[in-house]
Amino acid sequence: MTKVDLSGRFLLALACLLLVTRAAGLLARRIKQPAVLAELTAGILLGPSLFGLAVPDAHALLYGDDVLPLLDGLGQLGLVLLALRIGRLLARGEGGGSGERGTVLAVGAAGFVLPFAAGVPLALTLCAPYAGEHATPVALALFLGGALGVTAVPVLARLLQDEGLTDSRAGRISLAAAAAGDAAVWVVLTAALFAAGRLGPGRIALVAAGLLLCAALLRWRGAEAPSAPADAGVLVAGCALAAAASSAAGLHQLLGAVVFGFVWGRRRPVEDLAAGRLDTVVDQVLLPCFFLGFGQRVDLGGVSWDADFALLLAVLLSVAVVVKAVGCAGAGVVRGLPSAQWLRLGVLMNARGLTEIVVLSAGFDAGLIDRGLLVALTVVALATTAMAGPGLRLVDRLRPLPAEDQMPLLIRPTVKGSVVGSSPN
Repeated sequence: MTKVDLSGRFLLALACLLLVTRAAGLLARRIKQPAVLAELTAGILLGPSLFGLAVPDAHALLYGDDVLPLLDGLGQLGLVLLALRIGRLLARGEGGGSGERGTVLAVGAAGFVLPFAAGVPLALTLCAPYAGEHATPVALALFLGGALGVTAVPVLARLLQDEGLTDSRAGRISLAAAAAGDAAVWVVLTAALFAAGRLGPGRIALVAAGLLLCAALLRWRGAEAPSAPADAGVLVAGCALAAAASSAAGLHQLLGAVVFGFVWGRRRPVEDLAAGRLDTVVDQVLLPCFFLGFGQRVDLGGVSWDADFALLLAVLLSVAVVVKAVGCAGAGVVRGLPSAQWLRLGVLMNARGLTEIVVLSAGFDAGLIDRGLLVALTVVALATTAMAGPGLRLVDRLRPLPAEDQMPLLIRPTVKGSVVGSSPN
């Protein structure tokens, strides 16, 4: 048998990975689940949890120690560009209008503050044995509280589109509230790294210098049309510079990429053509490589599934679901939303999805959590995201949306029969 060289094995491994994750994504859509949920699960199962356990020789051939770093490089690029997209979405995180800002703030605060408050005592008691090598009690408490408060803005946006809720009141409020909450998550993650002794004044100065350079680059290119061919290259270069500055300062590279994406999103529309082209490549090619690399670390068979771990998982999942759903729905009730809206808010804000996986990856890389807590929180992220679709369909049967709330904003009549003139976005 002819021996395949490293380049050939890399290309074969990439092809197999993309085909498996693509098939998983198509299957997920058939059962009305987010494609990213199945793609992430496929990446985990291609690791030591299943593929490496069942067929170790084939796993070593495709995803051995010499091939994996090549795929991981693509995955890290995809992760940075995903953070760029998260930053762009955060920049767009507005309510549906000035009359909804109070509701957005209330739902966003409930969706982040309440899970954060619930996570702090859990970190100091139940999760203490699962602290990473660089964790302090304060750092672990900050990290776990932030992780439980995440709502995945990219996944939520896709979920709203798939369920036809993008133009609904609950959809607009949930997306804006999730953006505000996720901005707080990145601040808390930075505070956790600082509490773990991973930051210092000199390193923070490096971050500031890198971000200033990126801002200058944006201003220099600001006069060009968004669809100019060179924009995609400049966008990736600027994002890479911001991520590199963040990494050099001892932060996770994602923090710099998120900030860069936010600055870019404030100057450019989210529908920027160059960014849109990048999003397609990220979703279909680069992120599966990240899922594979993440799956190599999330070895479901590498943790002890004893009574203590089962208790940890049950408590984390219960707190994550109940506190966030009840808190966000309760905020909607207090703000006077009808039941058809606040019930949907409680379900929508619980989808942690990809953003939580990114946060967990950053925490694990920084030594804030160990492999056991990484596995537990990954299960929580997958479970809460999987609950969103069925939860919405259950609410649809119990409390259907009024007909006027299912119409596009541009043609929705007001009380006097006039047409609302604001944009859907």
